[in-house]
Amino acid sequence: MSRRRRDLVFGLAVIVLFSLPLLPEIIGTRRLVFRDAQVTHWPWRRVAVDSLRSGEVPFINATASGGEPLLANPNAVLLYPSLLLETVLQPATAFNLHYLLHILWAFFGARRLARMLRLAEGPAFLAGVVFAFSGMMLSYGSAFMNSVAAAAWLPWCAAAALGVSRARNIRDILRAAAATGIALGLQLLAGEPALSLLTLLFSGGLAIADVLAAPRAERQGSIFAFFLGGAAAGLLALAIAAPLLLPLRAVFPLTYRGQHLYSERGFGAAAFLPWRALEWLLPRLGGDPGVLGGGANWLRSASSEDLVYIWCVTFGVVPLLAILLAALRRPFWNSRSGSLMAGALVTLLFSVGFALPLYRLLFAVGFLRRLRYPIKFYLLTTLCVALLAGLAAESLGRRRAGRREVIAMAALVTVFAAIWILAAPGSLLDRSAEPIVRGIANDPAAFLATFRGLVRGDAAIGALTVLLVALLLRARGLFPELGYALGFLTLLFSFGWGLPLFVSAPDKDLARPPALLREVHGPGRLYVSPKLPRFETRALQPAGGLLRFAKVSRVLVEQLVSATGAPFGARYILEGDPDGSYGFYNRLVGEAATASAPAERDRLLILFGARWVLAEEGEDHPLFRSVTGLEVAGRRLMLFEIPHPVPELRWAGRAFRRSSLSGTLELLRSERFDPYRDVALPGKVNADPSEPFAAARVSGDRVTADSAIASIEAAGPGFLVFSRTFFPAWRARLDGQDVRTLIANARDLAVAVPAGHHRVELAYERAPFRRGIAIQAAAFFVALAAATLGKGKALRQKPQVHKQLEIDVGTASVERYDAPRVIDRESREDREHPAEWP
Repeated sequence: MSRRRRDLVFGLAVIVLFSLPLLPEIIGTRRLVFRDAQVTHWPWRRVAVDSLRSGEVPFINATASGGEPLLANPNAVLLYPSLLLETVLQPATAFNLHYLLHILWAFFGARRLARMLRLAEGPAFLAGVVFAFSGMMLSYGSAFMNSVAAAAWLPWCAAAALGVSRARNIRDILRAAAATGIALGLQLLAGEPALSLLTLLFSGGLAIADVLAAPRAERQGSIFAFFLGGAAAGLLALAIAAPLLLPLRAVFPLTYRGQHLYSERGFGAAAFLPWRALEWLLPRLGGDPGVLGGGANWLRSASSEDLVYIWCVTFGVVPLLAILLAALRRPFWNSRSGSLMAGALVTLLFSVGFALPLYRLLFAVGFLRRLRYPIKFYLLTTLCVALLAGLAAESLGRRRAGRREVIAMAALVTVFAAIWILAAPGSLLDRSAEPIVRGIANDPAAFLATFRGLVRGDAAIGALTVLLVALLLRARGLFPELGYALGFLTLLFSFGWGLPLFVSAPDKDLARPPALLREVHGPGRLYVSPKLPRFETRALQPAGGLLRFAKVSRVLVEQLVSATGAPFGARYILEGDPDGSYGFYNRLVGEAATASAPAERDRLLILFGARWVLAEEGEDHPLFRSVTGLEVAGRRLMLFEIPHPVPELRWAGRAFRRSSLSGTLELLRSERFDPYRDVALPGKVNADPSEPFAAARVSGDRVTADSAIASIEAAGPGFLVFSRTFFPAWRARLDGQDVRTLIANARDLAVAVPAGHHRVELAYERAPFRRGIAIQAAAFFVALAAATLGKGKALRQKPQVHKQLEIDVGTASVERYDAPRVIDRESREDREHPAEWP
């Protein structure tokens, strides 16, 4: 079988094997619901698609508190090509496929990168499988729409960057730069800036190593290609991402990330903890995310409340065993393996966050403080391990296992046997876990049995894995393509712990409108208590088993937890999620409301347009009246209402001035401030209104998510207040003249209006997006032109090499090579010499 046909067949095999168990998600009968997939990505996408179908660009999410930026929110992933799936597929299918297709894209990208590093087809196949079906990639692919797309582009960007450093004429440089720019530009559109920075770091490191490894006579040309191609690729990537980056400029300085105490907590949160290395051998130590019970480790997270961002961090036992066995022999160690091993160790150290002293240097950079989660460095660790596994397969394929390998495998089997014994009923694991389980589970026996079963199951699977690898090495004649065999073994064993990460629920159940929705309609917004969701597990838990998350996902909808009600028309106020509440001012007001006494909290809610409050029975809301109550999942909820909410567009005839945000918030929640007719504005000194209230008649000619037009007849000077979160992108015009947009009430927009008849227009600025679209179109035209360039002039003369003919006996075809090759006589396949760094 020819190389191309073999690549195609085995690639299709991976697609089929991965797709078969996920057919319900692919055809849309079930929808991914784990974490961000349900509470942010699905609602935002539905709001955006509805806006597009009505002919409007979704600049603002009107269902979010204060009307939060949507198009310019990178987490919304609205400018990425996968949005086009919504035009041809049903919503659940289009949504799920965004996640699942990127797992496969990561496989092909890592395989391509391995080939660029001159690994043979089999080892490259193994590298692709290890990366795509690692714990980190599958954790991204089950919950985080932006992260999985950005992570999948990482190996493609690195492979394209190597193409730039190896170009030998202007045509090849520009074509390689075009490929790199497109890959990096699409990754930027995916909306994960931290992963894009890590991609630049990794790709640049590979390319520089490639340049330094070039023969001295060729090094000057390689350096020229690196800088010229790198600069061209960077400009092209920025141009492709311009529709996101240009609108983001007005949003980024006022996002919540990087502001006050949140920055250090968020920047160092969810680090890789050393004990999680146990998951390398026991992938299901974290439990099943489809079953309620905690985070990365059921017992650890339940007892210490760890914030878990990446559910599983395993690489798989097969690749780790292959690396271990190959590393026992000197031929494995060369510039390639040494560099990749160093990269894996360094990035692993950075993934532990502030536990590494050097990590605080990153926090000292203002721009970087807006990024989160040091465990993102672990993605580079994963890619390095995947490539090392490919190198290990190549090394093991050239020799038989000896005494060292047998001793190492026997030792690992012994470790798994010891784990099996320690996890037996009534053993050390039970005695250690039982006190914790009593405090976190209604059925401690079932919980402990499940946890014990997962640990023992992983130990048994681990021992079986070692034995199968030993069989492959022993019967190498039956499996000449060791890389392919190890790759399929890795893939099949990953299903046991990887498929449960794709937590889903029936789409028809989630698409059913919540019962409370019939009470929540008309003007005004909904405030959902931060104490929700609340539920009694006894009311949901099946007899003799543990509670599945699929049931809880419906509870989130019934309790209208932000922003699950947005697809049904619910409009929220002051969400608690840092992504759902993207504006700094809006988030600050929400924190003030949470920290306030009941009456003060209600005054803030009323000021910002709340009409309804949904809370657990017993929560005090003195300024609202109770409307109805209902029981959801064993908890009694109450819906409160005020009959006349503050309008989104209103007149303020009295103005208070405050010199600080804290002083403004103190005023807003006091009885002195009238939310229906007062406004609080920034000032150099604190000042109360000295003039009497100036009445006015306001008629809203048009109020949309991203604009408002009002006619005003005012008896005296005052302010038109618009309930939208302040960002510099908001523009105001008074009688056709540009005027200043003010920050009102510590969050909203205001325009000063003199006495008399006036027309005020407020609109979110569209020009940056339009410029971005034009720049992106030009960038794709340039990339297309670069791809069709004719033959260019060489940067240097190629060294003279002896040309030889080799005949592939299996296919009876003749191939011509321009560089010396060595033949692997046992596999009858030509291979690059493995001792050369790229």
